[in-house]
Amino acid sequence: MKQAEIHGFLYEFFDHRQASILENHDGLLTVKLTRELDQQLMNRPFYWQYINTMGYEGEPMTVTYKSKEGVEADGEWIHFGSPRLQQIFNVIQEEGRYTTLYENISGNTKRTPLYPWFVCNLQVKYRGWYIHDEMVSIGILLTNGTMRFNWIDENIDQHFVQHVPDYAYKIPYIISPERSIEHLTKELSNRIEQESTSFSEKSIELYNQELNMLDELTELHTEEDQQFYDQSKEQIYERLYPKVEVNWINGGLFYLTQERTRQLTTSQ
Repeated sequence: MKQAEIHGFLYEFFDHRQASILENHDGLLTVKLTRELDQQLMNRPFYWQYINTMGYEGEPMTVTYKSKEGVEADGEWIHFGSPRLQQIFNVIQEEGRYTTLYENISGNTKRTPLYPWFVCNLQVKYRGWYIHDEMVSIGILLTNGTMRFNWIDENIDQHFVQHVPDYAYKIPYIISPERSIEHLTKELSNRIEQESTSFSEKSIELYNQELNMLDELTELHTEEDQQFYDQSKEQIYERLYPKVEVNWINGGLFYLTQERTRQLTTSQ
């Protein structure tokens, strides 16, 4: 997911949870929260405690989020690393880390096989000479091991249901979901290693430069000098030494028709 895709992500998040979409433009989204979303996102525990105690219905807030530069409107700026976006990620995590869904083929009257995909959504956090958070979605076809990156983005317009549709049946998987996690993790690790080479090199270069500067400017005559030196060295390490962290957000089994599976395994 890139910055330009955050708007669509926010829209899907609120629409899926029955919030009222009041304004929906490129990079600008205004929504009337549900009671549950207000309690999850708006940090008003005393308000809702009072409302619940008095038996009132309560009034969820209306919020506006901006996710595109240059949008001239009042609203909260949402970007990777912003507390609000992280809060939304946390809500998704709390709702459930694993699900099983089926492609909706309502109206179908023929016996239709559905093929199993194991999909996981991960957050990759880069910390070093720059800070960057990246959302990664990977799907693996459990019948032959084919992998597809950006799986959620490519299937965001698909409709899924929680029960096997009429006349559909599940193709058994050959690769277990547990085993597929090993394959996905290995592939993602290889990609991160390849793509972060310049990031690591630049981070270590700046890290060493600041350490050298600290050594040149610090005179160790007293215990306080040593404490200052050690603290400064630790701060430089935390700020510049390259670190890449991968966090699991959620995942699950998605059963797709043969046609949709063919599209995902043959297109680039």
